Amino acid sequence: MATKRETPIVAVVGARFGDLAIEEKVLRPTGCRLVRGPGNDAASIIELCRGATGVLAGAIGPQFTAEVVSSLGACRVIARYGVGVDNIDVETAKKKGIIVTNVPDYCVDEVSDHAMAFILTFARKLDIGAVEAKKGDWSIGPLQPIHSLRGSVLGIAGIGRIGSALARKARAFGMKVAAFDPIAPEPSFRRIRAGKVSLNELLRMSDYLSLHAPLTPKTRGMIGKAQLERMKPEAVIVNVARGGLIDEEALAAALSAKRIRGAGLDVLMEEPPSTGHPLLALPNCIITPHKAWYSVSAQEKLRRGAAGEVLRVLRGREPKYRVV
Repeated sequence: MATKRETPIVAVVGARFGDLAIEEKVLRPTGCRLVRGPGNDAASIIELCRGATGVLAGAIGPQFTAEVVSSLGACRVIARYGVGVDNIDVETAKKKGIIVTNVPDYCVDEVSDHAMAFILTFARKLDIGAVEAKKGDWSIGPLQPIHSLRGSVLGIAGIGRIGSALARKARAFGMKVAAFDPIAPEPSFRRIRAGKVSLNELLRMSDYLSLHAPLTPKTRGMIGKAQLERMKPEAVIVNVARGGLIDEEALAAALSAKRIRGAGLDVLMEEPPSTGHPLLALPNCIITPHKAWYSVSAQEKLRRGAAGEVLRVLRGREPKYRVV
């Protein structure tokens, strides 16, 4: 007598979407049942994912530590909602034979646009001008000096999809582009017409420095006190990648002392930050709530992309964007 086939389970952990209609539609051919939860701690993630053959992992909140990944006895794939996979212990997943995927192409324009918006805001001093106009001051005095964006140097650390997109957009404004990326091949620099330089050279020459590196043990804290001291006093630093790339205490000190002119941050080490976070009180630091990735179309592409990777693996196919 044939045994009844069990319904496969896909766990959705830490998703920030109101419903799962897109995921349900994509995964319908597998006949799976979706379960969801916030995944605030290891115990809740382990319980939620018990028996799951696939996992859709949110970007903020859930931490798939070695302990969590080791507990995933039935899991065949962890699909990350996003680009980076720094909240997943990929080495443990690799040892267990669990495929890890991401969606590296879903918000290239949105994030590069956000970085360019930070640059334009500081270049034209829109934040200062808006405050002064509301106070009734229509003189240029509070805005002086403003230097032309054309001819200024944009330094890009990391020329993957987003960094390369930013380079092309900056050139449309007449900016010069220099880049540091220790793993990018030579043609990548030529393709975006960026001068290849060391990190120290990039720090020294940039009027605007935009970070687009993944968060790894090597890149964590890549911008600290020593690096900030190498930058121009009028330089602006932009981070739309990962908060851990910057030593935030060192950045707060540099901004307070006007060692650099400003910072535009969409990401922080702690999100949301505590009320006493030193960067929140600084007028020359503009912080947005980790939403550079968002547009209606980008969110839909993200959800379809992540669910599609689970679908491929559960059907025995190779995923499009395998990390391990």
